[in-house]
This record gives sequence, structure tokens and C-alpha cells, in this order.
Amino acid sequence: MKALCLKEPYQMSIEEVNKPVLTEDNAIVKMEMCGICGSDITAYKGVNPTVKYPVIGAGHEGIGVITEIGQNEKGLKVGDRVALEPYIPCRKCHSCKEERFNNCVNIQVAGVHTGGMMTEYFSHPVSLLYKVPEELSLEKATLVEPLTIALHGVTRAQVKPGEFCIVTGAGPIGLLAALVVRAYGATPILVDILEDRLKFANSIGIEFTYNSNNNDGLVEYLKKVTNGKLPEALVDCTGSSFIISKMHDYVCHGGRIAIVGWPKSEVMVNIVRCIQKELAIFPSRNSNKKFPEAIDLINSGKIDVEKLITKIINIDATEDTIKDIIENPNNYMKVLVRI
Repeated sequence: MKALCLKEPYQMSIEEVNKPVLTEDNAIVKMEMCGICGSDITAYKGVNPTVKYPVIGAGHEGIGVITEIGQNEKGLKVGDRVALEPYIPCRKCHSCKEERFNNCVNIQVAGVHTGGMMTEYFSHPVSLLYKVPEELSLEKATLVEPLTIALHGVTRAQVKPGEFCIVTGAGPIGLLAALVVRAYGATPILVDILEDRLKFANSIGIEFTYNSNNNDGLVEYLKKVTNGKLPEALVDCTGSSFIISKMHDYVCHGGRIAIVGWPKSEVMVNIVRCIQKELAIFPSRNSNKKFPEAIDLINSGKIDVEKLITKIINIDATEDTIKDIIENPNNYMKVLVRI
């Protein structure tokens, strides 16, 4: 079978590899579609410290159809369309025993630590397969995994109905996080430095946006929107050292902060202000038990992901597309690869 392989940075090619054999507790899935994630871009560039080369089959945002499966408690069968959760826990460490599987000490992420999903057939644990309703298109279903990341971040920030939540970063995860905040009955305030992305956010129903090129006015804008209180929660989807160093300014006393974005450098945090405001700060890693909720939110139409899809490409165009994303990142939201 064919697989899109990343042998080392900047060396991507379609290779012939052995088709996986059915094993106990796993299923064989014929892959149909897979999204390109920011981590795939950093893996291609060689700046993702978690990637283990060679990657046999890039990607981890996959949708496919089961072709082989044994008896299982989930009732899945051959022919079922499934979303694949890429975070494979050991189920033995202390985090797994607490059912924080996303935070497993020995976690293996498909397409990062082990083989990925841009391959004709893929072997994956049955426990990490989730049936996709027949009425849900493959294209929309491919956004399930990115939505789980946003869901986990918003959950970590404990966003409640009636609250305000500032979301920093209007990339795919930030936009999804803002939509989750709205779906949870709270009001998102989306912040970015790119006006086109903020206009796009307005077009998909995010009312309050702010261009943080004028960072000096951000706190006043937040106070204006929240009638002087400041938001109760913040979800950072940038990893910006500047944003994180100022995060205490953007939430009210007793506020809650989830950090989803990965900083690329050391961050100075004003601990004194965090103490004075008694802030709760929650790093957010991967997602945990969010796939069923994400599938339901997309299938029910409560979160419309279709407009986030920039283009759909064939697998042989993946490397050229990644190169263009690197050169022109602002032209893209989500790219889906047809396997």
C-alpha cells in the first residue's frame, strides 16, 4: 500500500509500505481523508521537538472506513465510518489511572511518535475509534479532531453560560474555540493581529473581535464589552510569549486561563499579579474524551465547520501545499487531504 512518508525534515514522498495486519484490540481502517495540522508543518520544517523520524504516514486528523475488526464492546463493524482519536495512552501510568489519557506519561501520538494516517490503510485501537453518522460528510467529519482540541481548552478554562471568554489567536483552533465558547452559552471575544482573520470570524458569527496590533487599547476594549469587569476566562491559542506574559491583564479577579498554544521561547510570567488576582492557570494538552461531543456538535449544526475548510487536495499535492502554507500562512485555514 501507499503512504505519505516524512523521512526527515523537508523530505516527503509517497512510498510503498506493508499493509497492516489485524491484531487484537485494533481495527484496520481504510483512510479516506486527513487534515493538515500546524504540527505537520513544524514536523516538515524540522522544528517540532516531539516528532520521531521517519514518519510513516504523516497526519493525525483522520477519517476512514473500517475494513477489518474483531468482536468489540463498542459495537463497531466492517463498513462503519469512523473518526480516529490519535492520542494513544499506555493505560498504566498514574495519569491514565486517573483517566487523564491525554496526559499519559508514555503517550504515543499518531503521526508524531508513531505512524500517521495519510496512508491507504491504518491499524488503530478500537477504543479510539468513534462512529461518524452517515449524514455527516467526510469533509466536516475531518474537523472533529481539531474541534476536540478547542473543546478541551475551553473545558480547562471552565467556561460557563453567561460569561465572557477572550480567545487569543484566530487560526483554526482559535476560531473553533470561539465557536465552542458561543455553543456553551458564553460570549467569545476573539483577538488577533490579522484583520482578514477577524473579518472572517465576524462572517461566521463571532461578534466581538479586536486587532491586537493596538495592544494598548485591548484592556479598555475588554472592559467596554464586559461592562468594566473583564472576561472571566481566557483561552490562548497563539503560544505568543507576549500574550502569555500579559495574560493577567485580560481577565478579572478570580479569572481562569487555559494555555493551548505552544510557546516557541521562554515566557516571563508576572506571578505577583497572578497571585493578586488569584488566577487559575491551566495548561491544555491534546484532548480527553471529547470525540463524541465534537461529533455531536458538528453533526447537529451547533458548530458549523464547513467555512473553515480552505481547500481539499489529493495526497500527491500535500508537499507542495505544505510549502505554500509555509510561504503564505495567512491564505489558509484548514486543508484536507483526500487519501
